[in-house]
Amino acid sequence: MSNPNFWTTVLNWTFARGYIRIPIVFTIPIVFNKYALHQFEPLFQQWNAGHNQRDIWDRLEGKVALMLEEEAV
Repeated sequence: MSNPNFWTTVLNWTFARGYIRIPIVFTIPIVFNKYALHQFEPLFQQWNAGHNQRDIWDRLEGKVALMLEEEAV
């Protein structure tokens, strides 16, 4: 019988047991969304400035209005 090493034992006792794995699986995304993404939100806002759905729709309406004016002439 093989003797498991330290890290195999740690893996088995933390992630291979359902009563421990399930809270970990549920907790990690919640913590990531609540804290990690919250820290980067100002950067995302700066990166996406002028590229939200309202801005894209306004530009599209302007292009359509310009095309209609050109067709009317």
